[in-house]
Amino acid sequence: MRYRIKSKEIVCDLIKPPKDKNLKKGIIIFPGMPNQPRNENSDTFASEGFYVLEPRYIGSWESYGEFNIDNCIKTVIEAEKLFQKGFSIECWDNKRIKWDVDEIIILSSSFGSSIVLSIAHELKTKKFVCLAPLTNLKKHNKDKKIEEQDLKQLGLFIKRGSENAFRGFNLSDWNRFIQGKSKANPLCIANLVKDKNIFLAHGKKDSVIHYSRTQEYYNKIKIKNKVELKFYEDTNHGKQIKKAAFQDVLDWVKK
Repeated sequence: MRYRIKSKEIVCDLIKPPKDKNLKKGIIIFPGMPNQPRNENSDTFASEGFYVLEPRYIGSWESYGEFNIDNCIKTVIEAEKLFQKGFSIECWDNKRIKWDVDEIIILSSSFGSSIVLSIAHELKTKKFVCLAPLTNLKKHNKDKKIEEQDLKQLGLFIKRGSENAFRGFNLSDWNRFIQGKSKANPLCIANLVKDKNIFLAHGKKDSVIHYSRTQEYYNKIKIKNKVELKFYEDTNHGKQIKKAAFQDVLDWVKK
């Protein structure tokens, strides 16, 4: 069952699992950019026994406010607090809806991982899944030997073609982010991440974010954390890595 709930500026979808399969585990999903409001795997996770929370970044889609990097970080923090609270007001009939979650898992991909991993050390959540994570903003698309997406061009595309979905999108804010000058730069604070349980997955044919970036990040965090890294042959970005890694992710989050 899917519900629409709100927390401050953030609008979310909450999907409840069947009563007979309830694992008392919750998954919060933070997608890449640009994104669609719903994740294609959310209903499947719910059918497997998970509560699933799909927050819209502040300033995007149904959420309020302006879209920027600081507000994306704020979205992650507020979504975790909401899941921990265990209840909200459902938008359809204005009644209280409750959920029972003993463990929270944060699942992010691409851009979403750059936000989540930058503040993972500040969150109470212990388990993270990161698909094709964007971890090294200072070096991204600067090595001529490897193919990676031009994030400046992505910003221009969002500004031209998705401005109403990402309201207040500011190219100066985006450029600070892609230059590694914002708070969202996971590799720079990797030494602060400790005592976390992290599953990293990346496709070896990824032409958006090269898989070597994830290897580099893994090498930085593996000493202080329990980390599993898996590469997928002949797999690119986006839907391809989500599909290729799905069963491994499902098995991992059920542990």
